[in-house]
Amino acid sequence: MRLKTFQAATMSEAMNLVRQALGDEAIIVSTYTHRNGGVEITAAVEQHTEDDFATPEAQALRYGQGNGRLFVPDEDFGSEQQPAADIAETLAAALAWHGVPFRTAERLVQAALQVGLDDPIGALAEVLDETYRFPGLSGDNRPLILIGPPGSGKTIASAKIAARCVMERRPVYVISCDDSRAAAGEQLATLCRVMNTPFLDVSGPRELAAAIDAAPADAKLVIDTAGINLHAASERGNLKALIQASGAEPLAVFAAGSDAMEMGELAAQAVALGARRFIPTRLDAARRLGALIAAADQAGLAFADAGASAFVGKGFERLDALALAHRLLADPDALAAADTTPSNIFAVKPAAHKAAE
Repeated sequence: MRLKTFQAATMSEAMNLVRQALGDEAIIVSTYTHRNGGVEITAAVEQHTEDDFATPEAQALRYGQGNGRLFVPDEDFGSEQQPAADIAETLAAALAWHGVPFRTAERLVQAALQVGLDDPIGALAEVLDETYRFPGLSGDNRPLILIGPPGSGKTIASAKIAARCVMERRPVYVISCDDSRAAAGEQLATLCRVMNTPFLDVSGPRELAAAIDAAPADAKLVIDTAGINLHAASERGNLKALIQASGAEPLAVFAAGSDAMEMGELAAQAVALGARRFIPTRLDAARRLGALIAAADQAGLAFADAGASAFVGKGFERLDALALAHRLLADPDALAAADTTPSNIFAVKPAAHKAAE
């Protein structure tokens, strides 16, 4: 795989540069809008070599399955090659800057040193792909019920899922169970009216079950719920009743930028409620992403697509191992941390990390 970053004044100009350099088969890994204007696109294109995957089936598992190699050791990442010690220092400093729990960061760095790549992004992407799962949001008709703490972005995520179905010309039916505050469903109802999407506001498990029974059989059901304190047993019990009444897959929604240890504990509670995937939101507004790693590492949640914009029309951003590695190493302050991080960062544990464990 060949990875390259393009910068231009507008998104269309940057996309033209991608097509000119990498062709129509290029995969957009990530996009970034600079505060002072201009956009940056990181794109990748497959390089079929004898050292690459042996079968088409293996190639289909490049992203999110933890099978095979994302990269081969001699691939060009468009950056200067670094010795192993420098890569370890760069990754250790960046992960510490993001607030990744100490033992998790140590394990990721040690695994990255075994990859055999001379680029920190590629090495980290390999390890993330082998360690975690990145299935994304599937395009099937399985019903989804979105769960999470208050303010995590469940309502916007529900609208984005509905918008994706509309764009794909698939029937969708949106239900809100958020009766925690007055007119809680108005925002979602307004968004659904704009998309000409059926919407229903219900209260309690009985009304939810009746609404699902009345929904079109071929429609994708998207159910929004009230934000709850996942640490509170009574609130979890009420949410569990809604999940059971819906028969839908619980899809956790967590905002980036949270405390990593707290996120790991919240994610574990979501897993206990049946969640297996989570949507990270607010990637456009958060700089430190250690909480996302904690949710996957401590609770075992798989990464679904990510929310990187508050605008429904912009949809989700595909989040795979390479995109996450790029984000973890993209912030200049994260990389600059390597200049002030001792090379034996994993030799002596700081008191804060010891307490967190």
